[in-house]
Amino acid sequence: MPIILLLPVWLLLSGCQPAPGHPLILEPITHFDEALKESSGLIAYQQGFISHNDSGNPAELFMLTPQGDISQRLSVPSPNHDWEAITMHEDTLYIGDIGNNGGRRQDLHILKLQLADNKVELLAKLAISYSEQTRFQPPMHQHNFDAEALTWVDGELWLFTKRWLDANTTLYKVAPNPPLTSASPLTAQQQLAPAMLVTGADFDSHTHTLMLVGYSRNWLHRHAWLWLYPIVQGQVLEEQGQQFKLSEQGQFEGVSLGADGHIYLTREGKGINFFSHSTAVTCPTHFYS
Repeated sequence: MPIILLLPVWLLLSGCQPAPGHPLILEPITHFDEALKESSGLIAYQQGFISHNDSGNPAELFMLTPQGDISQRLSVPSPNHDWEAITMHEDTLYIGDIGNNGGRRQDLHILKLQLADNKVELLAKLAISYSEQTRFQPPMHQHNFDAEALTWVDGELWLFTKRWLDANTTLYKVAPNPPLTSASPLTAQQQLAPAMLVTGADFDSHTHTLMLVGYSRNWLHRHAWLWLYPIVQGQVLEEQGQQFKLSEQGQFEGVSLGADGHIYLTREGKGINFFSHSTAVTCPTHFYS
C-alpha cells in the first residue's frame, strides 16, 4: 500500500512559487459590488465564500460565488460595531466584533452564530478583553489592542492582534463555548514578529498551516504580505514561518483557503477587491513510496 505524505502549505509554495521574500503573484478576480465595499473578513463556505463589511455598515453576511459575485445577503441579529474577522467550524460561524483602532472599546466580543436554511441565528456573544490592557484612552493607533484576525484551530478560536506600536501580533486563544459566569480577560499565549499589521487569518487543518495576511503602516506605499506558519501541539513555530510579499499593494484584510486549494484574499478600497493565488496550494500535495 502506498504511503501518503501531506506536505505543509509553506513547503508547497516554496516548491511551486517564488522563494520567500519574492513577490507572490496574485490573480485579480473582481471588484466587489458597492454593497461590499469594505470587506474585512473572508471564509470559504461550500464552493464559495462568506464575507462582511466592517464598522458603519449593516449587520449582514454576503454569500459569494467563487467569482466574487454576491449570491445572497443574510441579516445577522446583532449590531455591527466593528466586525473585522470571520471564521467557521462545521455549521457554526464566528464573527469577531474586535475592531479597536482607538484602543478604547470595552465591549469587544465574538458572535457565535448558527447558519442553517439560509438563516442566521445568534447563539451567544463571547466577551473579549485583554488582561494586559490597563489603559483605555490612548492616542489613536498608539496601542497594541486592536484586532482583525480570527481563525478556528483544533477546537479553539485563535485571535491575533493588530499591534500598532511595533507591527508584531499577539495570539490569544478563546474557548468557543461561553462560561456560565463572566469570562475572564484573555492572557497572551504567544507573540510573533511578522513586521506587519496583521489583518486576517486562516488555518489549514490538513497541513496544520496558519496563514496570516497584513500590510505595512506606511500610508503612501502600503505593501502587503502573507505569512505561513506550521502549527505543532498548539504552538506557532515562528522560526519555521515563511514570508511572501504580495504582488499587489493595499489594505488586504481577508484570507481564506478555498475549496479548490487556492489561497483567496480580499482588499478594501478602489479597484480590484478579490484575488487568488495563481497556483493551487495543493501542487504537489502527495509523495508516494
